[in-house]
Amino acid sequence: MARYNKKKSSGSLGAVALIVLAAMVLSSVIGVAMGNTETGKTPAPAPSNTVTPSDVPSGNNGETVPQNGADPEPAKEPTAKEKALSRQDFTIDPATGMAKEIKIVDDNYTILVNRTHPLAQSYKPDDMVTVKYVVSGVGKKGETDQLRKVAAEAFEKMVEAAAEQEINIKMRTGFRSYEYQKDRLYDPEVKNKGQAEADKATARPGHSEHQTGLALDVGGESQKYALSYEFGDTKEGKWVAEHCHEFGFIIRYVDGTKKEPGKLTGYVFEPWHIRYVGVDVATEMYELGGGKLTYEEYLGILD
Repeated sequence: MARYNKKKSSGSLGAVALIVLAAMVLSSVIGVAMGNTETGKTPAPAPSNTVTPSDVPSGNNGETVPQNGADPEPAKEPTAKEKALSRQDFTIDPATGMAKEIKIVDDNYTILVNRTHPLAQSYKPDDMVTVKYVVSGVGKKGETDQLRKVAAEAFEKMVEAAAEQEINIKMRTGFRSYEYQKDRLYDPEVKNKGQAEADKATARPGHSEHQTGLALDVGGESQKYALSYEFGDTKEGKWVAEHCHEFGFIIRYVDGTKKEPGKLTGYVFEPWHIRYVGVDVATEMYELGGGKLTYEEYLGILD
């Protein structure tokens, strides 16, 4: 009996201790509440796990950083067209009907040159190289047998790819300086045919893509590498039309006919005139228009 009473006594003491502890906690809580009431303070709200928009950190570009520790979404890569449009000022001066002359040579291989977007007389690339596959005896050696390095390398790859399919093509003329275009081509055409007729097929000085070092005229073996409106109907011309985009080239003046200049490009159809714009742009243009889309239409620059 004595052992039983001892255990009962210990249990009673433990219960009393719990009651006293609870009373002390309750007293503390009441005291804090009364203190806040007396000072006019509102009790602080309990912590919340809700995150407000202002609490969310932002990346350097303003993108929201996920709270789960994941990396922020990268900025969207601009398209080939967006890159091309961002690299040139296409604004037309109402007084002249022309954009500003392009004076600086850079790595913008998508540069637009036409009747309203001219090059300065001094514009001349300094990275030109002599092309391997050139028709001999045509143009001016050391000038028209050259292209900018990126275009020359692309054309040589195209020639070699064509040769594997028994298609033989060569470049007749590549780069032409402002002076060459004026003295050897445009002025004689004006003298012989008059300016209106000359303008249909021959670019004025400063308005020729050849001056960029990115454009060239192509001839095929079946026509002894001569320039001909029938080039587009030959096996060489058909191969070029179908495959040149794979190497970064486009056929430039596709909206004209043999006799009448196109409304957008301003020139008669020249199946031999190709222009380097890079594989991304050339391929996108081919996919959009099957080789019939003008560069002006692609860029949306129609003035």
